[in-house]
Amino acid sequence: GYAMQPGYITIHNTANASKGAGAESHGLYMTQNGGQNAQVSYHYVVDDQVIIRLLPDTENAWHAGDGANGTGNRKSLAIEICENPESDLLAATDNAAELTARLMKKWGIGTDHVVQHYFWSGKNCPRRIRAGEPYTWDAFWARVQGFYTALTLPKEEPEKQNPPAAFYAVQTGAFLVKENAQNYQKALAKKGIESFITTRGEYFRVQTGAFANKDNADRYAQKLFAMGIEAIVVKKEACV
Repeated sequence: GYAMQPGYITIHNTANASKGAGAESHGLYMTQNGGQNAQVSYHYVVDDQVIIRLLPDTENAWHAGDGANGTGNRKSLAIEICENPESDLLAATDNAAELTARLMKKWGIGTDHVVQHYFWSGKNCPRRIRAGEPYTWDAFWARVQGFYTALTLPKEEPEKQNPPAAFYAVQTGAFLVKENAQNYQKALAKKGIESFITTRGEYFRVQTGAFANKDNADRYAQKLFAMGIEAIVVKKEACV
């Protein structure tokens, strides 16, 4: 490969719907099982569980189909989204959207420089997104924007020390079964969001933060919403 400064991000589907053709399988193909001897490569491959990076962001990959000196091949980061049957396509595509936002922030890539493989060569790729599976390109881009907004908002930690007699929390879910609330709490923790479970009536409510000022709680709720997490602000009485 050649050294490059990333200026674009190109989205692909793998076009491999075979059982077992997840991110690890595609990583092994490119490094050990034949792909290392072919003029085909990609920077990232994503399924519903993992994201694998196969090339440095600063080295080009052969993925865009626009020639040895084409901008797609020489200046864009390639993200391949797996479509194997045992992988959750929705989760895999969401993972790719979050990765896209993180790469945009890392390399200063603008909104108009995130493109489909189709943009470079006219190939029907990413074929699943272009077919509206699990959602359309517009929906994919909306998710990218949501993740990007969350990454670029000023950091404001929830107020945790010495809450006043009344304060505001941000609620992200309410469950009839405690185990479901606990599982959701674990999912939030994987995204770096600390939360707690409260009970009121028959529901187990997953909440985060303790804000003396409602405006701060509203801003935090908006940040979560930008990450694709439903959130509402609730007023609470502090235990004294």
